[in-house]
Amino acid sequence: MPTRSRALWNCALCVILAGIAVASAVAADDIIANPNRTPGGKLENGVLTLHLEIRAGVWHAEAEDGPPLYVQAFAEAGQPAQIPGPLVRVPEGTTIHVTVTNKFKKKATVYGLNTRPCDPKAGIELKPDETRDLTFVAGAPGTYFYWAKTVTPGDDRPYLADSQLNGVFIVDPASSATPVPDRVFVINTMFVVSDAIHPGVEVVSINGKSYPYTEPLEYTQGETIRWRVINASVSEHPMHLHGSFYQLLSLGEFEKDTQFPADQRKSVVTQDLPDEHTMMIEWKPQHPGVWLFHCHFAGHVSVQEHIPVFHDTDGPHYTPEVVAAAAHDQRHAMGMMNDMAGLLLVTNVKPVPGLDPPPASMPPHKFDLVIEPTAEAGKNPTFSCAIREGKKVVASADKSMGPPLVVTRGEPVEITITNHLHEPTTIHWHGLEIEAYYDGVIGGGTPGHVTPAIPPGGTFVARFTPPRAGTFIYHTHYADPDQLSGGIYGALIVLEPGQPYDPERDKVLLIGARDDDFFTKRITINGDESPAPISLTHGVPYRLRLINMAPNLSADFQLGSKDHLAKWRAIAKDGATLPPALAVSSDTSQHIASGETYDFEFEADAPGEIPLQVQNSFKESSKVAGKIVVQ
Repeated sequence: MPTRSRALWNCALCVILAGIAVASAVAADDIIANPNRTPGGKLENGVLTLHLEIRAGVWHAEAEDGPPLYVQAFAEAGQPAQIPGPLVRVPEGTTIHVTVTNKFKKKATVYGLNTRPCDPKAGIELKPDETRDLTFVAGAPGTYFYWAKTVTPGDDRPYLADSQLNGVFIVDPASSATPVPDRVFVINTMFVVSDAIHPGVEVVSINGKSYPYTEPLEYTQGETIRWRVINASVSEHPMHLHGSFYQLLSLGEFEKDTQFPADQRKSVVTQDLPDEHTMMIEWKPQHPGVWLFHCHFAGHVSVQEHIPVFHDTDGPHYTPEVVAAAAHDQRHAMGMMNDMAGLLLVTNVKPVPGLDPPPASMPPHKFDLVIEPTAEAGKNPTFSCAIREGKKVVASADKSMGPPLVVTRGEPVEITITNHLHEPTTIHWHGLEIEAYYDGVIGGGTPGHVTPAIPPGGTFVARFTPPRAGTFIYHTHYADPDQLSGGIYGALIVLEPGQPYDPERDKVLLIGARDDDFFTKRITINGDESPAPISLTHGVPYRLRLINMAPNLSADFQLGSKDHLAKWRAIAKDGATLPPALAVSSDTSQHIASGETYDFEFEADAPGEIPLQVQNSFKESSKVAGKIVVQ
């Protein structure tokens, strides 16, 4: 995350920004959500003509009669303002003629309305009621966006009432008579300043809505799905897909794009999308049912992301009951993730007869996963996860997180989860392509086979056959943030048939946190805030399985000092083997956000000590240190 973004996070969350008023209001125009399906303007004879306006208005990120937010947004002249702004989509070689009028009563600076690639600092200033006329050629094919700022101070990217001033700019290749069908989703984040009742609050949205009011999606099992995802916000977002891998076709920024050749496309289940970045992805749903695509920061999908009432309205009181009723009306055909809100899309995948794999032909390998509280109580409780396999019981040494669960590709597994907590829980098998019912999302599954919460004292049997070997995660998917920070998670290691698991050569480095704040000060490695040294032998190759399962941690991991890093070779991402072009040697430094896993091959070339450090990217002073002792 850029330094300026980290600074504004601290500022926005901790300080009341006096003197910055959102557009005054009562008579402001309503702003509508833009699904990014229909391009704006008029395309004729190779020229797109578009008339944009910057306006103040009322935005309802949730229900249309829910809490109003007073913001600025782009509009096409004569049309309602939209969040995101009007979609600009043209073939390569198109000339774009756009006028921009600032109807807001403050100066506006507009970026990205120019040929791609472009200078990221090349903006135009518009005084109130001023109009500028721009003509340019679209430029290189890719996924981009344009944006403006009006009230955010200094050089910071917009994060106040002007944070919604952005829109998509797509240039399709000229060689495509018909562009590949896709959907476009824009992530926005806004910080609402404090009022007399509420502290500052963060509002997150996708295409102008926050779950459970985001657009429901429907696809068919085995269908090829292509999405363009634009992070126009000031925060990075690790975007996680349940039940399927997706290929990363391109990764770019608002002013430039990089499209990957086929031999350099990673398959992932969680891609960290930095602020100001875009990506194009492609995936095929493997199983029917309800599936999620969401930010893996717990704070961006917590039920607490519901927006409080900041102003009185003449509509109904915006109570949790009203939220639930409205959500049920909208989602009754697709199920409802009652404990989630915010940066979340729900996809209903319809079945195709004959596409599901045949039933297992061998008896399942049976395990018990037992979850119980430890003696610690108070603000940051901890929990114990133990795995029973026949008469063998395994738990982490200090019961601070779950032990590795080791299974085999192609071998059926049956795991009985027993909940000894005083509240419900559920376990998600992060990264596995399995049936929706066993995915561990409350309210997920298929019609008539809806995934339940596991009640206190209750059990749930998860059945699946891992389709690929790699590094995955099991973790609670329950809304209580204490469960995740308390240690209800562990490494899920899938081996190839006949491959032994040797913990002496196969090292798990599982990053966690004992609190659920973005600025966490209690980072852990393998459950420990003061990790013990890791012993290795020089000249021996090791597999390092690096996992981040902290609720809201964006982490920077390194082996060695800043000026003298060790070397390792990348092997896999999220359990998927990297293509040979990407399986290369590099410095032992890796940015890793919540929900990501990486596998590396590491070999120390001499005895000695190698410092190990995990640092919070949002708060550089927050870190945990350990070391590797090489014999």
